Amino acid sequence: MGIRPFNPLKRIADLQERMAGAGMDILLLNYSRSVFYYTGTTQPSILVVTPKNYHLIVTSGFDSAIEETWLKPDRVSPGKGYEDMKGRLKRWGIESGRLGMELDILPTALYLRVSKMLPQLTMTDISKMVLDQRKIKDAKEVEDTRESCRVVHQGHARVLEVLHDGMTELELSAELENAYRRAGHEGFYFIRQFDFFMGQGVLASGENLSKIAGKVQSISGVGLSHSLPLGASLKKIRRGEIIVVDIPTYYQGYHCDQSRTYVVGKAPEACRSIYQGVKEIADRMIKALRPGIRCADAYETALGFANELRLEPFFMRLGKNHKKVPFIGHGVGLELNEPPMLGQNSDETIEEGMIFALELEMTNGPGEVVKLEDTLLMTSEGAQLLTLTPRDLHEV
Repeated sequence: MGIRPFNPLKRIADLQERMAGAGMDILLLNYSRSVFYYTGTTQPSILVVTPKNYHLIVTSGFDSAIEETWLKPDRVSPGKGYEDMKGRLKRWGIESGRLGMELDILPTALYLRVSKMLPQLTMTDISKMVLDQRKIKDAKEVEDTRESCRVVHQGHARVLEVLHDGMTELELSAELENAYRRAGHEGFYFIRQFDFFMGQGVLASGENLSKIAGKVQSISGVGLSHSLPLGASLKKIRRGEIIVVDIPTYYQGYHCDQSRTYVVGKAPEACRSIYQGVKEIADRMIKALRPGIRCADAYETALGFANELRLEPFFMRLGKNHKKVPFIGHGVGLELNEPPMLGQNSDETIEEGMIFALELEMTNGPGEVVKLEDTLLMTSEGAQLLTLTPRDLHEV
């Protein structure tokens, strides 16, 4: 079948088919990532969609929106917001039915406002409908993700140039972040979660690798203060310590998620051993992943590989918690973490055209933590690495 070509107008047509099949009468999309996916602009807007019609009401920045969008001019108009939307529904003859919005991210105040404005419509969550459509990437999305991976590689190349004994985690993170920006990183990333914060991303060394913040199920670092306790700190990096760098990039709307493990000087034998193990499991998983495999089965396959290598007690463990992280990967796209989730409780299936991160960690003890994460494209023939940085344990 192959990766489908870029055809932006077909995105709305596909959405209309999905909503008709689900018995939806009207969709309202106002989240910037969704508006961008279907229209090509992130100017403040409301995208109104029915099974047979659609229109973009731009509430601010109309001149920019009309230049940015791929929609035809007669499908776009300036407006004041939901009052204009209500008038358009009246002109389209929609007086009752089922109204879909992305309720997982919709502010309660806006939910109440729209419900009061349109009491004849029954509000329904269509978040899964939108996210399911976005799981399969087209050619442009693949290319933008490749470029995001190129940007990540530039940052990690800078780490190899500047990492030295005595520099702080923050100094190393700043060097990498600067290299990202110079290579085209837009300086932000999107997480579909209320009140999520992580600074620029994770960089941690030594004992900080075993201090896990409650916001994530991954290596987190400790940050600069309790107000944002994730990411790089002022701790000095010492010779022989393990350093994990997991800072994402964002290019033309699409993310790359990559983690690499570094050591200043010669790596301790325990570090070499567990890194060899995590890389072996990752290599096996990349060969094993195919379209049609259940995500829950992929998780169990990884655990099976760890057991075969006698690494099961260390695999996917974090900090002092002996419970395993319940996933080994996640989708990557307009948001850093999105479906599918390669986890033990997932009922999703891997499909051609999906882009996801394979995210593996290993803990031997305090400060003895390694991580290897790559962004992959699922093709008809199997998983293809999009990330470019060598996947070795980097001794600097």
